[in-house]
Amino acid sequence: MSLAADFRTLRYLRRDQVFGRIASRLQRPWHASPLYAQLWLAPNDSSEFKRFAPSLWPGDVENGRRIRDGRIRLLNRERPFGLGSWQAADEPLLWRFTLHYFEWLADLESLNDEGARAQARALIEDWITAHPQPRGLAWHPYPLSLRVFAWLRHGAFLTEGATPAFTKQLATSLDRQARHLSRVVERHLGGNHLIKNLKALIAAGLCLKDRENLVAPALAELESEVAHQVLADGGHYERSPSYHLQVLIDLIDLQAVLAERGPVPWLAHAITRMGAALATFCLGDARLALFNDGEVGRADLIAAVRKRLGGTTKPLGTLPESGYHRLEARDTIAVLDAGLCGPDDLPAHAHADMLSFEFSDGPARVVVNGGTYAYQDGLWRNRLRGTAAHSTVEVDGQNSAEVHSVFRLGRRPRNVSATRTETNVAITVEGSHDGYRHLGVIHHRKMALSRDGRILEGEDRIEDDRPDPPLHRVAIRFHLHPDVQTDMATDGRWWLTLPTGARWSFHAFGHSFRLESSPYAPAFYDRRWGRQIVIETRAARGRWRWRFLKD
Repeated sequence: MSLAADFRTLRYLRRDQVFGRIASRLQRPWHASPLYAQLWLAPNDSSEFKRFAPSLWPGDVENGRRIRDGRIRLLNRERPFGLGSWQAADEPLLWRFTLHYFEWLADLESLNDEGARAQARALIEDWITAHPQPRGLAWHPYPLSLRVFAWLRHGAFLTEGATPAFTKQLATSLDRQARHLSRVVERHLGGNHLIKNLKALIAAGLCLKDRENLVAPALAELESEVAHQVLADGGHYERSPSYHLQVLIDLIDLQAVLAERGPVPWLAHAITRMGAALATFCLGDARLALFNDGEVGRADLIAAVRKRLGGTTKPLGTLPESGYHRLEARDTIAVLDAGLCGPDDLPAHAHADMLSFEFSDGPARVVVNGGTYAYQDGLWRNRLRGTAAHSTVEVDGQNSAEVHSVFRLGRRPRNVSATRTETNVAITVEGSHDGYRHLGVIHHRKMALSRDGRILEGEDRIEDDRPDPPLHRVAIRFHLHPDVQTDMATDGRWWLTLPTGARWSFHAFGHSFRLESSPYAPAFYDRRWGRQIVIETRAARGRWRWRFLKD
């Protein structure tokens, strides 16, 4: 990508972000030095536990059995695992991060036997021995934060029947990790990373002896961050349903660990609003719609979160600040993205997906977006961030937002808006965005769902107000879930048969269309192939109508 794209990225960053990232890199050699460990992280002889954090979420029993048998499966990639397995240099960075999160302790705990407990203790002792100093990815602030909370969350499981020496070793290591974390909080990055940093500090301050001083400043900062990051409609400001779920879980965990101190009204209010937004993001299979980075999510985890929220949280039709609209009638659910890419200073998880949508019929997904697949995969990362991987309109083969590198975003829409109308006949959303303003083009989309849930129809319009606009190559894509079977009808429509047996037809009024292969990644390192419907033409301006009709 060009230097111009880098400039278009940097111009949106705050000055403190730029200097914070530089300072973070400059500090790494000092933190990795023996002198830092000796002066600032010397073991505290009085380290001990006052309590443990509640363990609220289900583990994966099958993965627990794998770990017991000497293998582990993380991010859909399985490999041998045991003592001394911490490097995994041939695995992607995110996989190695996930290994050091230690969230897989929940999988061992789900086995509920002494063998799993002893194995977990042995692995932790091995990790402590292998990572005495804060250097490398194991001590990066993000996995550090998740590991601190995971050890505290599973503390009761780990220490039951343990020797006093192990319990002391665990508390001492946690004390050292928490002290280091307090010096490397990711304020220069912000977002969900900062929430996790603060969560770990608060939990450590509440659970470890003599670390109460960590709680008040971290809690005050968390209150400010929640006010900033949780929008008025309950959506998380990074605009990713997957990261929204993560932050909601973080806040629920904190509410539980803070319960002994009494209610925290601002935290409870944020959780309630985020719960309604979470329900809005869920399709008919009770899993997340794929907008921006992330996954559809584990069904059991999402169900556990919703149960913690009372189990009755109803979805909202519109998340006005987040820019999402939900159209629901009978068994049909469609979710449309009509919002900006995300915060200008933190677009790391943004996709070029303006006015894309997903829809489901009952538990079956029909139209989808491409997903994420991987962060460090040069071939797939930005292919799946690009407009062509989403169910929306692509103009002149370009992206509606300039995704590049791994987490960067240059040129981006300035105006994305939508209005909603509900009648006894249909729910209608009309939106537009200027992500193609550099081409002189505005994209408008109108989408309507009938009240009986049988008709989902839309109109895409390309506007170019120049007196003599050039011809544009316009491609309208509808990515079908891999489980959807396609057959051509005699009248030019295509039949779409779902795994449930339901059938829908697709028709483009007055326009030809074709089927192409379509990549789909519902989770990290899980890539499948389906088909996509493509309407493609050349026009200076124009409008295109299309319809999905349930048989």
